[in-house]
Amino acid sequence: MEESLKKVEEALHEIHNVEGREKWLLWLSLSTTLIAVAAAVIGLFEGQMTSRTIIEKNEAILLQSRASDQWSYYQAKSIKGHIYEVNAQLFPAKAAEFRNKSQKYDSEKEEIKKKAESLEQGSEEKNKASEFYYEKHHLFAVAETFMQISIAIASVAALTRIRRVWYFSLAGAAAGVIIFLYGVFFITQ
Repeated sequence: MEESLKKVEEALHEIHNVEGREKWLLWLSLSTTLIAVAAAVIGLFEGQMTSRTIIEKNEAILLQSRASDQWSYYQAKSIKGHIYEVNAQLFPAKAAEFRNKSQKYDSEKEEIKKKAESLEQGSEEKNKASEFYYEKHHLFAVAETFMQISIAIASVAALTRIRRVWYFSLAGAAAGVIIFLYGVFFITQ
């Protein structure tokens, strides 16, 4: 860390020793380096948001699949209960036995229904989380794009030695940082 600070101090000292109109080129180099570092950091955040989006969506699908399984199980219990209810009407001698089995299936259905609804609710929550992370990912991708364009513009400024072009580069980088910070601090669940 100290070595990095030493290099920055040396670069700043060198900037102060350069004469005349070429001094701004050193600032351009330093600013382009900082923009590249910021672009890398933003890229890391964007990658994390992409991963979180996919993970949350996969978990939502898994929970929805489990809920569907529970609803199928619920329907199977319901059908069995109905069969025993019909048998109770068709065979009055065993009606009590068939009704007991029918009631058993009815009581099991309630527990299965609660579990299925709980899984569906979990799936909805995971879908909302996935949408949240996707929104952040999108903002970070836009911010990263601004930073990369800014680096390209800074390169043009260095090649053409036109200071106004460098200012456009700085403006683009500022826009990228603002978008990134907006995504970090103002987009919340």
